[in-house]
Amino acid sequence: MSVRIEGGDTQNRNRAISMAYSTIRRGGLVIVPTESQYAVVTDAFSPRGTSLLREYKGLGPQVPLSVLVPNAAAVSGITSSIPHIAKEIMECYWPGELTLLLKAGTTLAWDHPVGAPIAVRMPVHPFLLELLMTTGPLASSGAQQAGMPRIAQATQLGACEIDSVSVIIAAGDLVSGSGSTVIDCTGEKPTILREGAIDSQALSDFISYHGVPG
Repeated sequence: MSVRIEGGDTQNRNRAISMAYSTIRRGGLVIVPTESQYAVVTDAFSPRGTSLLREYKGLGPQVPLSVLVPNAAAVSGITSSIPHIAKEIMECYWPGELTLLLKAGTTLAWDHPVGAPIAVRMPVHPFLLELLMTTGPLASSGAQQAGMPRIAQATQLGACEIDSVSVIIAAGDLVSGSGSTVIDCTGEKPTILREGAIDSQALSDFISYHGVPG
């Protein structure tokens, strides 16, 4: 049975962080607010947690899970290399709604398809950032299950109250926007794979200015 916490005031916020941290540490699922929608998260290195997340979302083992990080420094621990331009993009646009595809580390014992890039992002939402500072990298996906629209309204959170979800952090209605911009940084030059909250032209100009021709 899910425990729902209204994370608005300071007292509830501290309780929410504590309960979410404890749940994630034991490989459980937590619903958290992001900038534009609610997400389901778990310990990125917990086999139990990532298995539950895949089951919740209906994802097979061949599908990579996105990873949220508390800061750019945490990226080096989960990737094999970070191109210079990727570091420049992180410095300019993180925290923010911008996801980078990077080459995953090859020595980590975790649930990530061999050879697949890793999608990594540092979020803006203050609650989520505070939680990440206590937990470290979190595997993440939209809170909606297969066939459902994204969840951005507090009234929609009832759909997440199922046995596999231990804690739901309700932070009111979120501003549902265009979502995260996705950039592939695994090749010779960054490629914008999905347009989102970050202006694509400004991003292309930034990449060109920093020495990578379009």
